[in-house]
Amino acid sequence: MSRWASLSCVALVGAAVLAVPTAASAAEVCETPPPVDQVVEDVPRAQTGYDPQERLWPLSRGAGVTVAVLDTGVDASHPQLADRVDPGFDLVRGVPDATTDCSPHGTGLAGVVVAQEVPETGFVGLAPQARVLPVQVTDEPRVDNGGEPVSTTLIAAGIDTAVAEGAQVVAVGVVSYADDPELAAAVARAVTAGVLVVAPVGDAHDRDRDGAGATRLTSYPAAYDGVLGVGAADRFGGRVQTSQVGDYVDLLAPGQDVLSTGIGGQHVYQGSAIATAFVAATAALLVALPDADRAEPLPATGSERVAALSDRITGTATGSSDSLRYGAGVLDPVRALAESRAADGPRLPGAVQTPPPDPAAETLATARADAADRSGLVLAGAAALLAVAVLVAALLPRARRRRWRAGRTPVPVRPDHPPEFLSGDALYR
Repeated sequence: MSRWASLSCVALVGAAVLAVPTAASAAEVCETPPPVDQVVEDVPRAQTGYDPQERLWPLSRGAGVTVAVLDTGVDASHPQLADRVDPGFDLVRGVPDATTDCSPHGTGLAGVVVAQEVPETGFVGLAPQARVLPVQVTDEPRVDNGGEPVSTTLIAAGIDTAVAEGAQVVAVGVVSYADDPELAAAVARAVTAGVLVVAPVGDAHDRDRDGAGATRLTSYPAAYDGVLGVGAADRFGGRVQTSQVGDYVDLLAPGQDVLSTGIGGQHVYQGSAIATAFVAATAALLVALPDADRAEPLPATGSERVAALSDRITGTATGSSDSLRYGAGVLDPVRALAESRAADGPRLPGAVQTPPPDPAAETLATARADAADRSGLVLAGAAALLAVAVLVAALLPRARRRRWRAGRTPVPVRPDHPPEFLSGDALYR
């Protein structure tokens, strides 16, 4: 589909959305209401390691950044999401409100990004001053190969809607296993607009195929150029066994037993979709970092902006040599943010601040290093001369005994039996 034809489709969807009163969506109730989640006070260790209050928020809290969540909607009535969720768009029903989540699923992604501090729980989002734009593209989340497939047309329309509404980051919470040119074109338009798209790699990997190469299925939009494909890491930083394997895996993020917002309380989530939210939140922190605090400016628009954000996030991940399974490694938002700031930017509590260079001290250090090198050469030369003298002293008596004739090589003695091969363990018997 051409760019203008696709945009026309989005315009028609938008017109249908605006033609329906908001009250219709507000009156919607879930046919099968999900159970209310309990309030959970303790936070899993994999999440507490980020320590956003001390290690992230002194530099950025995501202010002024909108993260679109393409998923099942977001429960905007959750206490931790109060005043952080825009009305959004329900593309499944064609109404201008996606603040109901009957799964819940999109609510969990939103919580990882913007959940506010409340007394009842220690869980908070990484970018609490960002905003979430919910764009509902399905009623049932899908990140594996089971159930009804999510419409690629709706995912494409969701990306276009997010870009049109001014989102700087798009977190896709669902997976398609169909390579659709319409979806690829929507991703390309987002990249051209300078909007970073983050998507899960899916959870359909067969454990029996570990070590046998890539997952048989390919996930979209994660596999498209310009998209950050996110896999699920377990609580120890290893890959969750069902997290898919392939060259579309850019990095991993927490995706096992992740605590986030649910229906009325907190819910524990699994998989690459919730992992995607951590990367999207990190991108929001990077976008919100003030220009005065940056080591180098972030490109204003276009594919250069997307590339700069992607490179910063993947370039600061905890490294791995297995790129098919881990991509660049495991997400490290603290390092991503810290290495983006200028040397004279705000100091992180407990962080070592690199002092400015001192020309006089550098000159003195260079002179000392040169002197040390010269001393080392003198000592090495003296040691070599001493070794030669010792060798000559040892050989001189033997040469005199042979009257300066060269020695003969002894004739080897043949063994009575040919040598036998010894196994490795036989050497230690």
